[in-house]
Amino acid sequence: MNLPWTELPALFPELSAGPRWLPLLERHARLIGEAAGRVRVTAVAPEDAVRRQYAESLELLRIVAEIAPGPLLIGDVGSGGGFPGLVIAIVRPDTQIHLIEPLKKRAALLSELVDALGLSNVTVHAVRGEEAGRGALRDSLGVVTARAVAELRELLEYTAPLVAPGGRLAFPKGSSFEVELAAAADSVAALSCEFEAVTPMRPEISATLSVAIFRKVSPTAARYPRRPGVPARLPI
Repeated sequence: MNLPWTELPALFPELSAGPRWLPLLERHARLIGEAAGRVRVTAVAPEDAVRRQYAESLELLRIVAEIAPGPLLIGDVGSGGGFPGLVIAIVRPDTQIHLIEPLKKRAALLSELVDALGLSNVTVHAVRGEEAGRGALRDSLGVVTARAVAELRELLEYTAPLVAPGGRLAFPKGSSFEVELAAAADSVAALSCEFEAVTPMRPEISATLSVAIFRKVSPTAARYPRRPGVPARLPI
């Protein structure tokens, strides 16, 4: 069932100033649509976008905020059109967001969106996750997320090196999560993480997705992340 834009503030009353951020989210959606002919960032049909892109992004933020409240440094790996990172930046101007997008056209579009929306709390990094994990962001962010990027054992190597000890990783996952978690036991340990919780999204937002939360317990071992491409070919 489609979700009207006007229902978002009522679904997320903890986000203050709905009249400020709702028009910005709608403008973001229009800009994504206008850019579709030159940069493809989503396969979601326009009639499903409010629920599957915006409401799901805000639901991830709601779940994370219950565990790690307050202003945070947040990283979004494989951000694409800005889901969830740019959506979070719009509704939480007190939070610094780092968007990590390896595809140059998508990274350029993200920079255009940041400028068009007048956001001062976003930095776009046109690099692969493996490269970001060996740069200035290593072991520094409070929360890192990624949406539909890879299976868990591969995804952890892209994301965990960015998180500060004590920080969290938050991933939307579907019905395959328990299988992915069992297969990722070595990755979780090697990347200094521990599984903390999996919280279903509210059914009015998604009947299939949950948010899996991991905690980073210590700094990243020196050997991780490995060279670009290696995590996909040889997951831990």
